Amino acid sequence: MLKDLARIFTKTYQLKNMLMTAELSPTFPTEGLTTRLAGWRLPGQYSQDWILEQLNVLPYQHLLEVGYGSGKMLQTVSKKLKVGFIAGIDCSISMYQRATQRNRRAIESQLLQLHIGSIYQLPYPSQYFHTIYGTNMHLTSKDPAMEFLRLYNLLRTGGRLVTILQPQWSLQEKTVRHTMERMQEHYSEAGLTDIRIRYKDADMLTGVAITGHKA
Repeated sequence: MLKDLARIFTKTYQLKNMLMTAELSPTFPTEGLTTRLAGWRLPGQYSQDWILEQLNVLPYQHLLEVGYGSGKMLQTVSKKLKVGFIAGIDCSISMYQRATQRNRRAIESQLLQLHIGSIYQLPYPSQYFHTIYGTNMHLTSKDPAMEFLRLYNLLRTGGRLVTILQPQWSLQEKTVRHTMERMQEHYSEAGLTDIRIRYKDADMLTGVAITGHKA
């Protein structure tokens, strides 16, 4: 009896870990800005509302989401658009399939275009997007500064790059602060100015939005 319970517990624990890994790292193993970092949580509805506030989406804007995952945030943002457009880039085929299914109506309405691959493969010209954003973008590239420079080139003059960091409760404040400092350095190196940091609920362990502007 005890052995049976132990086996059930072990299998349940293994399944839980598999599901957590799949949800926290939907694009693993890949490289580049479209990879999410395990240990940072994905946005729930409350977090999505807060992210939407940081984006300040206007009906006519062109937006790009880097690392769209299952497409929940794309769905939320696309509902704010009337004559605008939103694109998404992710490395994962499975996430592309899930995001396509979730956002089929926006795709058919030509409000949304999904892409698989790296940001260097995006077909859009320079100065195309009003806002580029991503949640918990993980810098696994050997030269992340070049990736930020690529995003900078895709922004219109006056456009914004918004990075949302949402740590798990287990991450320490110094880890979050170090990640913020790295992001700020890459923003500055790419040429972004007027870099601003906002905390959700006045707590960096709840959520952080780092916004840089293209002058």
